[in-house]
Amino acid sequence: MLLELDEKFRSNFFALLKFPQKELIISFLRKFKNRKDFYLTGGSVRALFTSEEIVDLDLTLKEDVISLVFFAKKFLNYHFVPLAPELGIYRLAKNKNTIDFTSFRGETIEEDLKKRDFTFNAMAIPISSLFENKFLIFDPFLGYKDLKEKIIRIIAEENIIEDPLRILRGYRFFAYGFGEIESNTRKLFRIHKSKINRCAKERILQELLYILTSSKTFETFKLMDEDSILKELFPYIEKTKGIPQPSFHHLDVGDHLFESLKWAEEILKNPKTYLGIEMREKIKEKDFIISVKLASLFHDLGKAYTYEIKDRITFYGHEKVSAELFKEMAEKLRFKRDLIDRIYILIKNHMRPFHLLNEKEKGRLTLRAKRNLLRDVPYLEDLFIVCMADSLASQGPDKEPDYEKRLIAFFNELFELKEQLEKESKKKRLITGNDLIELGFKPGPIFREILQDIELKVLEKKLNSKEEALKYIEEKYSKRKF
Repeated sequence: MLLELDEKFRSNFFALLKFPQKELIISFLRKFKNRKDFYLTGGSVRALFTSEEIVDLDLTLKEDVISLVFFAKKFLNYHFVPLAPELGIYRLAKNKNTIDFTSFRGETIEEDLKKRDFTFNAMAIPISSLFENKFLIFDPFLGYKDLKEKIIRIIAEENIIEDPLRILRGYRFFAYGFGEIESNTRKLFRIHKSKINRCAKERILQELLYILTSSKTFETFKLMDEDSILKELFPYIEKTKGIPQPSFHHLDVGDHLFESLKWAEEILKNPKTYLGIEMREKIKEKDFIISVKLASLFHDLGKAYTYEIKDRITFYGHEKVSAELFKEMAEKLRFKRDLIDRIYILIKNHMRPFHLLNEKEKGRLTLRAKRNLLRDVPYLEDLFIVCMADSLASQGPDKEPDYEKRLIAFFNELFELKEQLEKESKKKRLITGNDLIELGFKPGPIFREILQDIELKVLEKKLNSKEEALKYIEEKYSKRKF
């Protein structure tokens, strides 16, 4: 189907084009205004109707792609990336901008578009049309109509079989607000779900990261779970379904995990409302967002493996099991190491603030216990959200109605202590390793024990001078000099 569009669409294209030296890009395209087999395709065409910024261009032509690529490389001074030369796929890149060049898959543009993923990605604009009186667009699968009606529709089943990653791309488009996934498309996703893991892990991970950094991660993961897609990527989550919990909770383990993700996403949208503090800079960090969401979703994963009933339901040691199970799945998907470690720490330690709050309310909480938590979990803001999401997702009959207020008050204590520790660390230490050597101690593990002990005593204002500290050390540790 060939559509003639209003002049405003041409203006939109040039306005949405976000490339440095935009005029140079336009000048390059204008050089081919008389070529009849050269088309703009993919997301840059879709953007005309969705007002997405255009930071990538997809260009396709019938033949002689490599010559055009090398001409463009020289003309634009971009870096050359041979994505798949055997398929006639090349990329030019500069900073965050890319231009992809591909050969027709078939003899005509219609045959090429037929092999793409979704209807709204199977539209093409002749390059010549950007500079002529008539602004034309090829739309053989009514992608423009689907965009307007907010429908995500696969072009053909064989396109999924050819590249199963298109299944995840469908959910990614859902996460980014392109609409509902059409029923037959969802059916095909379910039929071919097991093929996803044939795709390169790096490609799978990229789609997951897109979903995780969207504002609809919970809705998208729930939809993927309904379609039995999520378990292909995170198999251990399936075992949590139907596992009962004590009366502090109102949901089984599986539903609680999704509910925790939902609350984590809500808190990220407005931390001041739920936590009483601003996190303006933090909530812009992708690793922060991903860590909080994944730790919330998987924090109780190990309950399926530690579930026991004696006098009551217990899940002893589930935190460590949960962390290990997450780590195994994340490593298979090739998450970066520092992100895995960060989420591992959050999951492994997510119960400690609850235990410490309990100790505080019984009058047994020590400064050492709080300091140890801060030492073991350097991501206090992340942990705050994970714990609050966990609490909000637990609304059983035996839960105290003011629990979140008490949790906020306790975390405020932790933030104050953290600030105090950071100030103290900038001061000159009351006691150093050299002082311990002068006292007759031999360097070893005892040094750390003594120095941390002194640090706590200073924070508790029980030691106020070096002389007092030296006397304290002699009295407490003299027998361990040798």
